[in-house]
Parts: sequence; structure tokens; C-alpha cells
Amino acid sequence: MTLKNKVAIVTGATSGIGAATAKLFAESGAKVMMSGRDEARGKTSLETARAAAGDGGAEASFLAGDATNSAFCDRLVAAAVERFGRLDILVNNAGVIHRTGILDTTDADWLEAMAINVNALFFLSRAAIRQMTAQGEGGSIVNISSEWGVAGARGHIPYGTSKGAVVNFTRSLALDHAADGIRVNCLCPGEVRTPMLESGAKSRFGDVEGGLATIAEKIPLRRISDPIEQARAIRFLASDESSYMTGSIVVNDGGNTAA
Repeated sequence: MTLKNKVAIVTGATSGIGAATAKLFAESGAKVMMSGRDEARGKTSLETARAAAGDGGAEASFLAGDATNSAFCDRLVAAAVERFGRLDILVNNAGVIHRTGILDTTDADWLEAMAINVNALFFLSRAAIRQMTAQGEGGSIVNISSEWGVAGARGHIPYGTSKGAVVNFTRSLALDHAADGIRVNCLCPGEVRTPMLESGAKSRFGDVEGGLATIAEKIPLRRISDPIEQARAIRFLASDESSYMTGSIVVNDGGNTAA
């Protein structure tokens, strides 16, 4: 599956799904503008993506910043266009999780979840669509929600609510810009081995590996996803292989929501 000559922005690209997606996009021939808040981790992810690009014409760059700031989102799109000449793909992957029920959720927790999981996605999609419509050649946006965006999430009120918003934002945006040739789809991952899940396993079970094993036992496929398995689904939704898909909500969760 090729992304040759495509220009993509990937947020939350310093670790986990975002880093795996940036690497896979570079392997697939795309020019990738990576973004995240941690410049040190971003540098490591950038080196990995550049190594994956090889000599096939793919490139990668990194811009550190806070996607909850609309001015930064505008600057990120402008930087991608300045560096690579255009924008074809946006992957809204940046996210945060708070493992709290309503009585334990502080105002700050709630506002942070909405700012990172919803507001940032809105700001960056708006900036990307301005550029894509100006180009007049369509484009592809992939929003990353969660299995808890389509099912209830016990003890995760801010996270589940914000990820549910991502699902309906995707549908509405897809309808608004179908006539522009801009496709908007949503991936809902299940349990993925990322720093976010590892920290949750440690806090819940006191041990990362034992906790992950316990989580895996409850998944129909009996294992936790590797980030590359989510990145492959993102690449499909971003690529011309999914050219007739827009407004679609794709669940990649090992069978969890089937139950």
C-alpha cells in the first residue's frame, strides 16, 4: 500500500500509535510532518521515521507544540505546506486519558480531556480543511477515537465522553466536506501497548506485565494490540485504498465491542 507523493501531518507522534503511524507512512513513501509536545521524544521518533523512509523520496520533519492552541495548529499546517508544498492527509492522534468516574473527576481533568481530545482535533481539522479546499484536490482526515467512543467506559468519564465526541465530529465533518473530495474517517482502537496503557496497568494492578496479561485475558483475541496494527488501519483509511469511505467508524479492538 503506497502513500508515495502524499504529504501527511501526524499528531501525538512522539510515542505509541502516532510514532508507529509516522514510521509506517514514511516507509510507504509519504512526506510526514510529525508533531507532539515532548521535543526530546519527538526527536527520537523523527529519527526512526527518517530511517524508515530510506531513499525512496519520503521525508519526515517534527514540530513541537501544543495542539490545544489554535494558533499552533494553524502554524503546523503552514509548516507542512512550507516544507513539503501541500497537505493531503491529517491524522488527529494526540490524546490524553483520565481514569476517573464523575465524583473523582476534577474540573481540570475534564477540561484537559476536552481540550486535547476534542478541541485540538477541531482546531487542526479546521486548519487542514482550509488548506485542502484551497488546493482543490481533496484530502483525507483520520481521527483517532477509541472503542470507548462507541461503547460505555466504566470509570473513565472524561475519556469516554471526549472520544464519543470524536466519533460524531467525524460523521458531521465527513458530510460537510464530501463535496470537496475530503474524506473523514475515524479509527477506534481497543487496548494497545502504549505508554498510556502501561501506566494504567501499573496503577490498576501494581505491575505492568501482570496487569497487561490480565487485560489481555478479557479480549476475545486474547492479546493486546501492537501499535503497528493500528497504524496499518490508519494507513488504509488515509490512502486511496479506502477511496469510497467517508464518515466511517472503524473499530480495531480484538473483538471487544462485538461482545
